[in-house]
Amino acid sequence: MSLLFNVGAVVLLLGGLIFVHELGHFLVAKALSVKVVRFSIGFGPRLFGFTRGETEYQISLLPLGGYVKMTGEDPTQDVAPEDRGRGFLEQAPWKRLAISFAGPAMNLLFPGLLFVALGLAQNGELVAGPVVGTVAPGSPAEVAGLQPGDRIRSVTVPGRPALALRWFSDLRDVVAPHPEAPLTFVVERGGTSLPLTIVPAAEDDSNLVERRTRGVIGVTPAYATALAAPAPGLESPLRPLDLVTSVAGREVRHAGDLAAALAAASCQPVAMAVRRGSGADRPALALQAVPTCLPGGGPAVLPADPTVAAYLARVDAGSPAAAAGLVRGDRLTAVNGHPVRSFRDVNALGREFKPGVPALLSLGDGRVVTLTPEGEAFRDKQTREEGTRPVLGFHLEDRVGLEVAGLLVEEVTLHRGVGEIAGLATQQLWEVVRLTVLGLGKLFTGDISLKTVGGPIMIFSIAAEAAEAGLGTYLFQMALISVNLGLMNLLPIPVLDGGHIVTAALEGITRRRLSLRTRELANWVGLALLLTLMVFAFGNDLMWLRG
Repeated sequence: MSLLFNVGAVVLLLGGLIFVHELGHFLVAKALSVKVVRFSIGFGPRLFGFTRGETEYQISLLPLGGYVKMTGEDPTQDVAPEDRGRGFLEQAPWKRLAISFAGPAMNLLFPGLLFVALGLAQNGELVAGPVVGTVAPGSPAEVAGLQPGDRIRSVTVPGRPALALRWFSDLRDVVAPHPEAPLTFVVERGGTSLPLTIVPAAEDDSNLVERRTRGVIGVTPAYATALAAPAPGLESPLRPLDLVTSVAGREVRHAGDLAAALAAASCQPVAMAVRRGSGADRPALALQAVPTCLPGGGPAVLPADPTVAAYLARVDAGSPAAAAGLVRGDRLTAVNGHPVRSFRDVNALGREFKPGVPALLSLGDGRVVTLTPEGEAFRDKQTREEGTRPVLGFHLEDRVGLEVAGLLVEEVTLHRGVGEIAGLATQQLWEVVRLTVLGLGKLFTGDISLKTVGGPIMIFSIAAEAAEAGLGTYLFQMALISVNLGLMNLLPIPVLDGGHIVTAALEGITRRRLSLRTRELANWVGLALLLTLMVFAFGNDLMWLRG
């Protein structure tokens, strides 16, 4: 994207949020009969504007803020005789509190409207239906007997009525809050309803702000790709990670088609068409007399997709994995004695890999190799902290050149009513506000590094990246920044809205006006704090750019 596009995205985001903020002050001031002299988006010299009634509306040169100028808000200036009674500082404390609170309140409410708009825009889209495509080996779903192709009709949480599933996202919503709790599933298989009890595993779902766990059962709504491998020790023209495109002339699009075609072969050797290798240029091969069953029974063709088996798709030259003798097609079965059945297990065992510390990898052919990870310096994008991470040199997934689109078992049209969308938007807004408040609190306690505080460069980067990702991402980031702007303005710092709110509240409680000297001193302190924060944030931005 061009620089002009990115600048426009940033100006629109900041200008929009500033307008919303100042509009709150403006509307409440007008409603309480306080005279508004000027409504400005931006600071500094006026670029253009107009006057309507008693108020001047203008756009100013510097877009990093805005203001609503009201009569009588400067205690050192007298109010004109014709404006007596309409000055800001002349108003009762509750009125000044309401005017000051209105700006941050608008920034906190505006994201709710954005979330509603995003929800309405999603209506009519095709989404995954509540049909199982992949079941991870060893997962709670597999242990309970859930199978690919099962349609999940409902899920019951203990003590609550059954929830009917309309689309796959409903499953995530009901399972995630209940790790290690027995849930009753009703699934449809072959026209028959089956009750299953599944206990979701607890999976780490921590973020920068809080540590928590979520429930997972190990299923996806998409079929695995038709990557296959021969059974260990079997003489076969098939090789690990061959992409099967047909079996005995029968088209194969995914692992479900492959299983059906192998079952139809009735243990007879078959011809297969496969694409072999990695990347986009996988050559097509015709394999003959591929066994489908082992001599003593059991499947001769095994899944090799990393979602259902931990096969290595790529090994980097000169890496620790290459030095350990690992090659494409090796299947991991354990790390330091911990069983590995799919890529989920490898991710969960990430703590077993430490720079310079040997790890024992067990492979499907019976080998046990020692891999010593190297260390790589990095800077965390969120925390901006520097650290060292282990480099292994092997990769489980290589989706380049695979036709993965259209692998959803079922697609249904998303449709939510306005009431449901509003409810979801309220929940989403509350979660964003909650996490932001927690984050601000941990900044002040030192639990989160002050290096995470960013300034205009970070905002530019976030807005530009979001705009390039699409309108939905852009509006979502606008909502997040709006919440941050609203809460930051509520901090009890003089010159910010929070400082005005505290002043009005104190005067309402004590029934005494603060002296002019006290107000001036508070404003100087507030300005000093604000400038210090701005310089600090800008310094963090420069360090981030250098890193």
